[in-house]
Amino acid sequence: MLQHGGWECLLNTIEACSIHAWPQVSDHYPFVYCVEKLSYEDKHTEWNTCFKKLNLDPKPVIDCYTSGMGHKLELQYADEISALEPPHDYVPWVIVDGQPLYNDYTDFISFICKAFKGSNMPQACLRVSHPITSPTDAVKSFNHVSYKGEEGVNSKATLSEIISSIVASWMIL
Repeated sequence: MLQHGGWECLLNTIEACSIHAWPQVSDHYPFVYCVEKLSYEDKHTEWNTCFKKLNLDPKPVIDCYTSGMGHKLELQYADEISALEPPHDYVPWVIVDGQPLYNDYTDFISFICKAFKGSNMPQACLRVSHPITSPTDAVKSFNHVSYKGEEGVNSKATLSEIISSIVASWMIL
């Protein structure tokens, strides 16, 4: 189902190809963030400038897209989304450690820190003052943001900023 038009479809496929081309989060995340930032600023047609801005070779991403591999990746992601339990009701539908966070944006970092299994705790986790004991705790304070066919109540930048902050702190380690 096409939610936001042809540009969203193209950019989702390009981002899927970037994840495929550069599987390490520290490698693909800056590119995806650049593309999403441009899209958020209504400059989605400038997405390809992210290659140059980040000094990345566009060839693996473009080859993935033009070969049809990107379309296959999108179908794979769609199957994964369809298999979610519980099924997603709105976007963004964030899952940490197999549990949906619903829209508990304020405690997003707590969920990530609780699920983190690495040896070097991200700096963002050291600043968490009230860790959550389980992702299902979010259900108790559920407040909806963007259901299908409904305008969001909160800014989509909020989650983006939180994700950017925590992933940036991981990339520093």
